Formats: sequence, C-alpha cells, structure tokens
Amino acid sequence: MERIRVLIADDEAAVREAIADLVSSDPDMEVAGTAADADEAIAMAREVRPDVALIDVKMPGGGGPRAAKEIREVSPHTHVVALSAYEDRRTVLEMLRAGVVGYVVKGTSAEEILYTIRRSMRGQGSLSVEVTADVIHELASLLERSETHARELQELNRTKSELIQILSHELFTPITTIQGFAMTVAEHGDGLSREEITLLAEGVARAGDRIRRLVGNLAAAARLDREGVEFPTRPVPIGAVVERALGEFPRDRERIRLPEDDAWGSAQVWAEPELAARALVGVLENALAFSPDEEPVEVGVSVRDGELELIVADRGPGVPEGMRERIFEAFTQTDSSTTRTHEGLGIGLYLARRIMRAHGGTIGVGDRDGGGSVFVLSFPALDGTDPAPQDAQLLSER
Repeated sequence: MERIRVLIADDEAAVREAIADLVSSDPDMEVAGTAADADEAIAMAREVRPDVALIDVKMPGGGGPRAAKEIREVSPHTHVVALSAYEDRRTVLEMLRAGVVGYVVKGTSAEEILYTIRRSMRGQGSLSVEVTADVIHELASLLERSETHARELQELNRTKSELIQILSHELFTPITTIQGFAMTVAEHGDGLSREEITLLAEGVARAGDRIRRLVGNLAAAARLDREGVEFPTRPVPIGAVVERALGEFPRDRERIRLPEDDAWGSAQVWAEPELAARALVGVLENALAFSPDEEPVEVGVSVRDGELELIVADRGPGVPEGMRERIFEAFTQTDSSTTRTHEGLGIGLYLARRIMRAHGGTIGVGDRDGGGSVFVLSFPALDGTDPAPQDAQLLSER
C-alpha cells in the first residue's frame, strides 16, 4: 500500500517541523514537501503533486483561500485540509468555499490531525469539533436564506407571468381600437363625414392616452424599484401636482371637477413632482373608469393635523369593505373577471400606495354618501403651509 504523501504549508517553522514529525511517525504517511507561504505551497504542489495538502489559513502570499484554490487547479487530485488557529465562522466558510475538505484547529490532538488526513484522502470531509457547531449553524442560515431567495424568485416569476398576461389583455383593447379606426378610414374614408372622422380620431386619441398612462405607470414602478426612497424631493405647490396629473387626461378634463381657483392656497408638500402626480393619476384613472360618464369626478383639498389631503370622490359602484386593502395590491381589481366592462391594469392604485409610502404619506378609501368612493391621499404638509379651504361636502362624505 502506497503511503499518503502530505504537503505541509505554514509560515511558522516550528509548526511545520512539528507536523512533519507527526506525519513521518505514521507508517502510512510521508512528507512530500514543506512551504512557508502561499506562493511556495502552490509551486510545491505543482512539482510534487501531493495526495493531501495541509495548509495554514493566514500564511503570507494570499493566505489559505488562495493557496487552496490554486493547489486544486495545479494538482486536481490533491485533497486540501486547512490548518488554523482561527475558529470563527467566516474563516471556516471562506476555506470551505475555496475547496478544502477538512478543517483542523491548531492545538487539537495528533490523533485528530492524522484522522483528518486519512479521511480527506478518501474524499471525506472532516471538521474539528471546535468549529463544527458554528459551521452547521451558519450553513443552516445559508440554507434558510437560499430557500427564502428561491421562494422570492418563484413569486417574482409568477408576478412576471401575471404581468405579461394582464399587459396582453390591457393593450389588446386600445390597439384593436386604433387598428379598427384605421381600417375604417382606409376602407370608407371617402364616404365619411367630418363629424364621423372627428369621432374616429377622438377614439384613437383616447386609446393612445390609455397606452401612454399605462407606460407611465410601468416606468414609475420601475423607478421605485430602482431608487426606492432615494429619489430627490423638494417643496412643491399641491396645485402644481394636480395640474401635472390632469395633463394625463386631456380628453376627460371636463369630467374632473376642481374646487375654486384659490382653493389650493399656499399649500405645499415635500415631494418628487412627477411621482406625486403619478399617484394622483392612478386614483383619477380608477375614478374615471368606474364613474358613469355623466357623473363628474370631484377633487378636493384639505390641510389639517399636519397633513395635506387630496380627496378624489367618484360615483362608481364603490369598493366592498373586504377589498379596501386588496385594491392597493398589484394587478388587483374589484372585478377581476375576463368579461369585466371596466378598463384598467390594476397597477394604478398599487403604484399610488407605493408612491405615498415613499413620501411618508398614506392612501385610503371609504364610502361616499349617495354612492361611490372617496379616496384620500395624505402627504406630510410642509411647515408654514397655510391651510387650504376644506371641501366640506367631500370631507363629510368620507
């Protein structure tokens, strides 16, 4: 039976000599060579191709991790065992990642060192009792984090699949509208009156508005994912936020009723203007989609208790009490059937809540007297903001 050829690498000469004497005393082993640093250990392994390399973790030249990795590259059949005075988890795991099959703490018995060399020769791992419990604990933690990550990836894949499905459905309607109007003009253009052409053009424009808002919502969601709460903010007049949001509804502007011209007062919020407006867009889009065409969507404002409230009231079917949290989740609608009559991706209200939370605010929904819903977007008001006149009617309907 051939002896196990052992390479010993440690920057302390006394340690090298002690281990060399120990290995030489075993009739089944012999010393293949010794090294004082990582470079020398790698060169020695390339030259003598040992069966086992017993290497110090903290020796010069890049330490044990580098030596272990490169020894396995230059001598693939060599089994590497770490020899260290360190028992911390990080050091042990670093060496295990580098490819060692054993880890021996200096000061352990001669029998354990020889036992570890024999086990490593058979390709079996071995850890000193001093580090086993810590390593098992750390590996269990890593496994738990890995399983959590796997579940998160699974949920992400599910969400992506759902997004693709809903996008396909929501884009189909406006695209079909545009195509249908275009075909009508192409086939019957000469026979259409000016009024009919105007109606067709209006339909195309509305379909385009819907696609633009959809793209804007998705872009804002991506920005929040990318920037979190680190986006730049500044004092913004609430009236400017409202006007920016209204710009997304050029063909529905007459359906949105605002308070008197001076209702905004000097009210300001600390916000990122584009995102703050996007939150209001999500609420307005929902209100317009569910309200009858003949019923206006009303917007009010109030500053009280240190918060500025934007109030959006509609005359739609209302939100069932059991759905008042769920409607702010991604891709959720009160009517989720494939035959629903109301448009909407189910992302607008979800995005509105994310934006409000990122601004340190809130969003909620309640019933409106006489039917419908009242949505309230609450921003932290800027110090010194003069209270805007409260819309007493809308506030009483909350």
